[in-house]
Amino acid sequence: MKADFMQQLNRRINSLDLFSQSVIGVIDDEYSIAITSIPGADETIYFDGTRDKNYNIQVSAKSKDRQECLESLTSIYKELESLDNLPSENDSYKFQSININDFPALVLYDEQGFFIYELSITAKITIHKGVKIL
Repeated sequence: MKADFMQQLNRRINSLDLFSQSVIGVIDDEYSIAITSIPGADETIYFDGTRDKNYNIQVSAKSKDRQECLESLTSIYKELESLDNLPSENDSYKFQSININDFPALVLYDEQGFFIYELSITAKITIHKGVKIL
């Protein structure tokens, strides 16, 4: 069994009224929102095989309208900041918490006129014994 945390997080983000649907992976060439797991997270493994995992996640928004990026990432920020639970559909993990690391920030303004903004979060989950992360 594989942990479905990123799918559940993406589903929650897509329940918001944003300028684009979020995908897991990287932003597209056009208007888009994406969530990506980034390196650097720590993990504690217990004798019974369960693991407490801190996921570092980057939420990116790309649009020619700077305000659209900021408003969407701010909506995501507000939703995740107050999130008490994000249950697994396949019982592969138990949600613990989400911490917002910074406010949405401009990362790039490209030659085609697109703004790319990012929001960094850390999610803590407990992964049950035998569950694969990737």
